[in-house]
Amino acid sequence: AASAVGDRRLTARAIARAALAGQGGGVERPAFVPGAATGPVPQRVQALLAAPRVRRWAGAWVAVLLVACAGLSCAASATGMIDFHHRVEVAQGEAER
Repeated sequence: AASAVGDRRLTARAIARAALAGQGGGVERPAFVPGAATGPVPQRVQALLAAPRVRRWAGAWVAVLLVACAGLSCAASATGMIDFHHRVEVAQGEAER
């Protein structure tokens, strides 16, 4: 939601307000609730208000590099097989040099 809206602070406020509005009803609440700031909603709001996490692209680049190396290895292997097959045919006299 924060990425769609573009404002993390606004999203955090909306989540907090929705949580407070959802708690309404005829339920009696004690004057002091020790766990009120440790539930999932306050943790999400704190995470939204904190600095956004920086994406690390190292893992993606390593994956791209591994795929490129595997492709290059397959191409080199195929080229070597074709050359070897051609040399065997030349040695047997079936093909020209």
